[in-house]
Amino acid sequence: MTARLDAEQQAALEKAHIKLVYFIEFHFASLVYRCSTLGVNVSWDGYEWTGFGLIGNFSPIDESQGTSAAAITFDMSLADATFVALSVGPVEEYRGRDVVMYFCPLDDNFRLVGTPKRCWRGTMDTLNGGISGKPDEATGSLQLKCETSAYGLKRYPALRLNAAQQKQRYPNDTSLDRMTRLISKQVPWLSRKFQQR
Repeated sequence: MTARLDAEQQAALEKAHIKLVYFIEFHFASLVYRCSTLGVNVSWDGYEWTGFGLIGNFSPIDESQGTSAAAITFDMSLADATFVALSVGPVEEYRGRDVVMYFCPLDDNFRLVGTPKRCWRGTMDTLNGGISGKPDEATGSLQLKCETSAYGLKRYPALRLNAAQQKQRYPNDTSLDRMTRLISKQVPWLSRKFQQR
């Protein structure tokens, strides 16, 4: 978590029964979509957060030490027209764009306890749709998979290979050791006599 809990929030989280709300910001190319896990709309931080508690959910947040990249999948019902429109549009609308998640404990009257704290940040990756259930009870949903920034560190660049990557695979290979010097050094490939013709 990026912010410390205040004393009132800590006390709320130490109770036997905990009520939480999550606020999620999707930074799409054309708009910023703000929603919460409550079933009703909520005003917070100067914005109206859509309550998607009845039409969506997300996979559990995996907190572990180290640099493992734990993805979160947001599952949205087809009843949400915003996500349906995004699913048929270009991938540039969402892929690689930011997602920020905040959480806050609630009191017994479902009011926010303190200011929500940021608990997860990542980027949108893939958006898939599907229909599940029996034919007469079928429901459709869209799954938006979001990755943490550590996910990009695991992938090698597809079209570039450097000496360190080559030595990791083949420790005795020295064929790319001089590549950086060759790239930066200017080498004339036409003779002066040929250029004067």
